[in-house]
Amino acid sequence: MKLDLSPQSQLVGEWIGNYRGHFEEVIRIDLIDGKWIATKMTGDENVPAGEITWRVDPATCIGEGQIAGQGFLQPRFIPGHLEILSSDRIIFHWKDLGQVEYRRDD
Repeated sequence: MKLDLSPQSQLVGEWIGNYRGHFEEVIRIDLIDGKWIATKMTGDENVPAGEITWRVDPATCIGEGQIAGQGFLQPRFIPGHLEILSSDRIIFHWKDLGQVEYRRDD
């Protein structure tokens, strides 16, 4: 299900997601150059704080997510897409690698 999100800045703000194998992490979504950019506020041993976790075109919800080995080794982006469940719940899907569900951080 895809909700109509007007304006595109509706997702901007802080969100909490539970990354598989890690604890809950906080991300910040910003609208930059027409894309939603999700940056980790708290990170882990693979993708640390301050790094982009995913970026998406709001018109299509298609984008790419960042993955890396422990110690942020060989970071790279792989295809993915964003699923918008409601105004306070979203899921990013990394192609063939799973997903992370986020809830808005009030």
